Amino acid sequence: MERERTQGGLFVLVLCKLFKQLILKLRIRGRGNVFRCLATGEPLIIVSNHIGSFGPLSIISSLPLKLYPWVGHEVTELRKVARRLQKEFTELELKLRPPLSVWLARLIGRICVFIMKDLQAIPVYASSRRIRDTLQRSLELLLKGRNILVFPENKDHPINEVLGDFSTGFLAMARLYYEKTRKAISFLPVAVNQKVKGIKIGKPIRFDSSLPFLQEKRRLKVELEDSIYSLYYSLQEELGALPAR
Repeated sequence: MERERTQGGLFVLVLCKLFKQLILKLRIRGRGNVFRCLATGEPLIIVSNHIGSFGPLSIISSLPLKLYPWVGHEVTELRKVARRLQKEFTELELKLRPPLSVWLARLIGRICVFIMKDLQAIPVYASSRRIRDTLQRSLELLLKGRNILVFPENKDHPINEVLGDFSTGFLAMARLYYEKTRKAISFLPVAVNQKVKGIKIGKPIRFDSSLPFLQEKRRLKVELEDSIYSLYYSLQEELGALPAR
C-alpha cells in the first residue's frame, strides 16, 4: 500500500498544503486505525460523508496516504462541469445568483477539471452502463495497491446533515477484488464534522466472502452507515466542548 502523503501532481500538493495551513485547523482522531491498516500492506477503500466541498478537501489534505477519489464524471468533463458547480457550489454553498453564479462556475470549472486530472480522480458514471468503466479503473488501482476514496451519498436524495441517501454501487469493488486476489479488502469509515472542524477515523470493516453478495452488501451498508453516524456524533461530543485552536 502506498504510504506517501502527496495526493497527485505538484499543483494538488501545493493546493492541499495551502488549504490545510491557511484555511483548515482540523483536529483528527483515530489516526492509529489508518496506520494499523497500512501495516497489512493491503489497499483500502475509504468511505466518508461529504459535507459539501469541506469533506473532500479535508480528507485529501489530512489523511496520511495517497487517495484516488471517486468523483461524478461531470467534474472531469469541461463541457459539463460548470452546470454541476453552479447547482451544487456557487448557488447552494456560496448562495450566489445568476449571472454571477454562472460566471464563477465556469471559471472554477476549468480549474476543477485540471485538479481532477492531477488527482487522477476516478469518474463515476452513476445509473449508466459506463459504471463498469468506473469499477474496472478502481479494480486496476486496487490491484496496484492504491487506495480509493468514496463519498457514497446520493445528494439528490438528502436525508440529514450528516449523510445523504447511501448508494451501494461502490461495494462491488470488494467482490471484484476478492475474485482477482482471493483476499478480503477492508473499508475504512471516516466522519467529517464541519461544526467542530474535525475528522474521525473508525475501525476497518472487512469484506466477508463467505456470505452471498447481496446479504454481504446489506451488512456492509448498515455497518458503514452506523459507523459514520457514530463517529460524527462522538466527534461532536468530544470536540464540541473543547476551545478551537
